[in-house]
Amino acid sequence: MTDGGKASLARGAVVAAIAVVVVLGWLHRSRGTVASGSHAPDFAFPSLNGDTVSLRSLRGRVVLLNAWATWCRPCREEMPALQRLYDALRGRGFVVLAVSQDELPTIGGPLTGAVAGPVREYVASMGLTFPVLLDPAGRLAELYGFPGLPTSYVIDKQGRVVRMEIGARAWDEPPFRAQIERLLED
Repeated sequence: MTDGGKASLARGAVVAAIAVVVVLGWLHRSRGTVASGSHAPDFAFPSLNGDTVSLRSLRGRVVLLNAWATWCRPCREEMPALQRLYDALRGRGFVVLAVSQDELPTIGGPLTGAVAGPVREYVASMGLTFPVLLDPAGRLAELYGFPGLPTSYVIDKQGRVVRMEIGARAWDEPPFRAQIERLLED
């Protein structure tokens, strides 16, 4: 191949790559991140306890919604802080709702121990007592449009998102705990 042919091939590859990025962006154009001040979309997922929990059922409480997965190191690092915050404030109308984004090993499989087993083992090993929900199909990511894990949303008593955080946080320390305590007083 000549130098001119190689250059044309390289330009073509760059144009094709740009086209792929544009098409993917267009396909996901309606998937926006839920922002502070917006109403938190409702959902219902099965819990490790076997019941189904919806966000709507927690209206009137302050909710820290946490999207996480067992394979996510930052997710695992922030779990002790979430537990400490939950222990300190749960008697005042505060709920941590951790939604596992661990996927089923086979597409379309039933919700079985394939997902619940590893999540249950992790929750037990960490001594977590807040509600843990299973979302192996990734519906929460579709509803909320978050860019990665962990992502957390603080939701007020009226169901509005007042804070969104991407990445692990020390939730039991200022300014996070202070904001949640103010929301509990409102």
